[in-house]
Amino acid sequence: MNKKAFLGIALIFVVSASMIPASAAEGDIIPAFYINLLSPNTNPARNQWAALMENQLPKIGIGIAFHESTGWGNIMPRTWSYPVGEEGKFDYIPTYEDGGYDILFVGWSWGLDWDPTGLYDTASIVPAGDNMYQYSNPTYDAKLVEYTSELDDTARIAKAKELQAILYDDLPSITLIYPREVFGFAKTLSGIDTLLLGTSAQRPENWRTTESDSTITYALPAELTEYNIFVQESYYDAQWMSCVYYGLFGRSQDEHLMEPVIAKNYSVSENKLTFTVDINPDAYFSNGDPVTAYDVDYTYELHMTPAVASSSYGYLTTFFEDNDSIKALDDDTVQFTLKQPYAFALSLLSYAIINKDLVQAYIEENGYDMGALDQALVTGAGPYMLDVDDYDTTTSTVTLQPNPHWALTDDDLVEKLIFTFISGKDTAIAALADGTVDIVDSQYAPVESDYEGIDANVVVAKTPATQEMAINLKHPIIGTGELTPAGTVDAAKSIRKAISHAVPRETIVTEILQGLGAPGINPMPDASVGFDTSLEPYTYDLELAKSLIEDAGYTLETETAIKSGIPGLVFISFLGVASLVALRRFRK
Repeated sequence: MNKKAFLGIALIFVVSASMIPASAAEGDIIPAFYINLLSPNTNPARNQWAALMENQLPKIGIGIAFHESTGWGNIMPRTWSYPVGEEGKFDYIPTYEDGGYDILFVGWSWGLDWDPTGLYDTASIVPAGDNMYQYSNPTYDAKLVEYTSELDDTARIAKAKELQAILYDDLPSITLIYPREVFGFAKTLSGIDTLLLGTSAQRPENWRTTESDSTITYALPAELTEYNIFVQESYYDAQWMSCVYYGLFGRSQDEHLMEPVIAKNYSVSENKLTFTVDINPDAYFSNGDPVTAYDVDYTYELHMTPAVASSSYGYLTTFFEDNDSIKALDDDTVQFTLKQPYAFALSLLSYAIINKDLVQAYIEENGYDMGALDQALVTGAGPYMLDVDDYDTTTSTVTLQPNPHWALTDDDLVEKLIFTFISGKDTAIAALADGTVDIVDSQYAPVESDYEGIDANVVVAKTPATQEMAINLKHPIIGTGELTPAGTVDAAKSIRKAISHAVPRETIVTEILQGLGAPGINPMPDASVGFDTSLEPYTYDLELAKSLIEDAGYTLETETAIKSGIPGLVFISFLGVASLVALRRFRK
């Protein structure tokens, strides 16, 4: 089609449009520009706040051309899997109209250690990494390197706050909420850190109950089907395994920093690559064998042996060259050598330790098939132990007894921990009410009102996760700003801030999430170590949002009734010609 033909069709369209009554109500803001929204349809709550934002953005002059709520199979080719640089494609992720995206609603699950490497750094822009925001800030990149190589907790937390401040201001993503989850506890319990419990990093040596039988029964909403750490992937099985297996280091309660557990102390080389760890002489496996450096060495050797098919293989080999990177120097000393300095090295050194003598003998007889329920594979050095006879596969119940050789704390342990599958939220809560169970796990997805009338402690717990609006920073209006009237990057940032001020976060938390959330502030979860509590959420302020749109050079006008005839024709025709001009600029 030649340009004249295209222009003719466009003029026919705008003439016809002048005869159509305006759909917007009088007093509504005329959109300054239009964008498209993209959201996965896999989360009912996210569907609601995506629809909410579809209605919110026009209030500040941002029109929504289209909102595609779809499956990940349609989202991935527009974002992380966009064929950057391939024939006929852009050398970056383009706008939605050109096969990419403008704004994507997405959630992230993190750990207690927040490591955003690969997500916002320039080197990780798609296709090299997961930076589908296409965010690039040299200052951020430099600070990230400092943060991820800093071993001192205090200094690292300070650097984490610097990163958060940068992302808070630049807004490559607009954090909507921090999710919450609900645990139900019997009032007889104490000493349980819910954040550690929800991340399977609990310290059950601190758990206490005033029940006369000294038993804690934990209800889980899924069957227990994994028998040891080599096959464990499920959160539900991790809940009992984290009581049986311990590593050199573990999370402290309250502060959640790494601290020695099976380790007694450690030292670090000047280049921050070599960690030399002394084993605590009071650490024993539940069969009475002392924990040695050779047990630690063998544990990592198995994880880094492909035939074992450990789910940790890829992660560990990112930081350790090979099995020679971990070596026992003597019975009490083990040495780790990393490829590069890593701020969270103690987490790498915290893998659950197995008993070499028992497991090696098992492998010699059975090979690397770790799927069996065998005593050799469940003998750990944690405060509790599992006798395989106490794993009831018919009822999906695991009963733990105290490790008789536990000597790392002085207080008496709870005499019995029972982890059991109970089908259905209502059944589990009823069991808590009648005293059959003492803990109802958060994965039943209860809300606080489910516990009304029940004499129990209902705890709303943080979880290291975020929900956000991801911004395509190659978008010519909300990303680069080149097609804003001001034509600057700062204009685009002003628009992103306007969008953030248009998010009714409290409404999302109270009405959509029924209180199970907190207003989002920056991409770091408020549950992770180093979260900056001094930062405040962008206030919900539509007037401020509109002024920020105007700071980008736009003039916001309210809708008036558009009548048919010459005035309407002239006005709409003018908009049509302006749209064609913008289209030509956009396609360049």
